[in-house]
Amino acid sequence: MRPTDVHGLPQHRARTDGVCRSQPVNQRNEPAKRSVDVVIIGAGPVGLSAAILLGRFGVDTLVVERRTERSRHPRSRAVSCRTMEVFRELGLTEEVRAAALPGGPRRLLGSDAVSPWRSVVTSNAHASGPADTSLGPETLDVVLCSQDALEPILVDAAQAEDSVTLQFGKTVSTVNDTGAEVLVSITSDKGPEVVAAKYVIAADGAASQVRTALGIGSTGDQDLQTAVSVLFRSPVIQRRTGDPSSFIYLDNPDTIGAVVIAPVDATDRVAMLGRPLVMDRMPFEDIDWTTQIRDAIGDPDESVELMDARTWTVGAWVADRYQSGRILLAGDAVHVMPPYGGFNQNTGIQDVHNIAWKLAAVLKGWADPALLETYEVERRPVAVFNMAEAVRNFRSIVGNADEGPRSFRPENFVHPGLDIGFRYDRGAVAGATSPDAGWPVGTFTPTAAVGERAPHVWLNAEATVSTLDLFGRELTILARPNSEPAREAARRAEIHGIPYSSVTFGHLGDFVAAEAEWAAAYRVNGDEAILVRPDGHVLARLDGSDPGAAERALLAYAGRTTAA
Repeated sequence: MRPTDVHGLPQHRARTDGVCRSQPVNQRNEPAKRSVDVVIIGAGPVGLSAAILLGRFGVDTLVVERRTERSRHPRSRAVSCRTMEVFRELGLTEEVRAAALPGGPRRLLGSDAVSPWRSVVTSNAHASGPADTSLGPETLDVVLCSQDALEPILVDAAQAEDSVTLQFGKTVSTVNDTGAEVLVSITSDKGPEVVAAKYVIAADGAASQVRTALGIGSTGDQDLQTAVSVLFRSPVIQRRTGDPSSFIYLDNPDTIGAVVIAPVDATDRVAMLGRPLVMDRMPFEDIDWTTQIRDAIGDPDESVELMDARTWTVGAWVADRYQSGRILLAGDAVHVMPPYGGFNQNTGIQDVHNIAWKLAAVLKGWADPALLETYEVERRPVAVFNMAEAVRNFRSIVGNADEGPRSFRPENFVHPGLDIGFRYDRGAVAGATSPDAGWPVGTFTPTAAVGERAPHVWLNAEATVSTLDLFGRELTILARPNSEPAREAARRAEIHGIPYSSVTFGHLGDFVAAEAEWAAAYRVNGDEAILVRPDGHVLARLDGSDPGAAERALLAYAGRTTAA
């Protein structure tokens, strides 16, 4: 394959096999100075999460980021329950919660032309209830940790991994997938270098130059709206709601239009999001945002210290492909969603949770490279589903008034079905029973169905160890002691060189007291065995009725169609 230029130079159209033909920056084909397993392009939350996850598997990983300083703008804030479960696996939940807004009930205070400053809802906009751990070891509430607070936590965690190297202030100019490796050309103030990687993860954002150079298109709407994000300091949320963690929703066609004033962190940093009507009347650079904020609040004397204001494009699209040869794309590089609901960053972090164990399996030699093809098969439908819900939220909250009534409701943000109820019907799973049936957005009842995230059950009386804590590094076989299907799965794993662990429930098992609750949550009959992947999704259910079921499950897990 010829090099893929990611620096915006003129490109030829991509061939149908996805190979982008472009002229290489490095015409001399200099030998690589360094070889690594994986190069990650981009050190945002998605790229950093990928690095930490790969580091836990001992994968030699290089992260390249053009920035030298983190953005002063908070950008993404919502960290979902499922993403917190990923961070729990990485040992980061305490740090993330400490950097986030205080939890607990939050108010939504609304103001419109009819009822100024009415309380829209006094229950928690981001939770089903205080400390609700019925569906997972982490509470269902969305943790509000702004990206500028989250990134330093992830940087420290990535740097703590022996096999991970972070390089800031460096730009990737070309990626050349030769078929046997990917040559990544990197430039910096120290000069050019070439790194040879077995695989590349492009997490280089919505304007991904890797995606563009590869000729990968997208499906959806690139420009739903040009919106504004205004960052300022003000006590307005504390003064109006009595709680600095609350939200103010303004919808007044006579003044501001439809915007949300949201807290950024535990200080008085606040962000106004949406498209104020003034943007239709004058150029962005001519707008006095301090006056606009005060007019919207209805108090010309409100304390407002403007920090930053920028426009951004609200889009809703999903890339047509997530992989080209040895190059995989993740996060904003393959999906963009309106921010209302906080889906996009969470979807991206869960993308790399799906990628990491598969890359590690291929690099360690027990899985076939075809396993990587299941990444797109599994994750793209999730992105399409989440994008549709984000668009519904967008139209409900700040969309065009002529498209229907607008409102700011708790259900715009409380969605356990979407968050932890998504299911992989195809890919590295065996025996899915309801392909393409979709999944709920709100209420969700875990069943341990094939492809679902395995149910959470507390394993000790102190409620500190969850079934989810059993997963993360290898295949996990769950069963009662002396389960023949479990023994058969273990035998097949050993034959194929697949790492696994076995956990038993009941008399003479690893967990005795939790047997009844585990069996009920997982809907286990007799000596049935449940096989769970490192990312916590159910690979297969084996009841012994089909002698070949364990073999097929292990082959699917390893990306093989026949035994090696």
